[in-house]
Amino acid sequence: MAEDAESKEVEVDVIVSPLGDEPLISDMLAEEFEIVVESFGRGLWRFRWEQKLRKSEKRL
Repeated sequence: MAEDAESKEVEVDVIVSPLGDEPLISDMLAEEFEIVVESFGRGLWRFRWEQKLRKSEKRL
């Protein structure tokens, strides 16, 4: 999920849409990965156990 951090392993079902251009995760999966969203609009997030603020990757 992040090059400099690891979260626990989670078993998931994946659905790939031919119309989508970015991955979407549910609130339940974010909870399992221990992701805390700081700003949806600016794409800022962090893992619950750290203070480091991260920025979502930009689409190509």
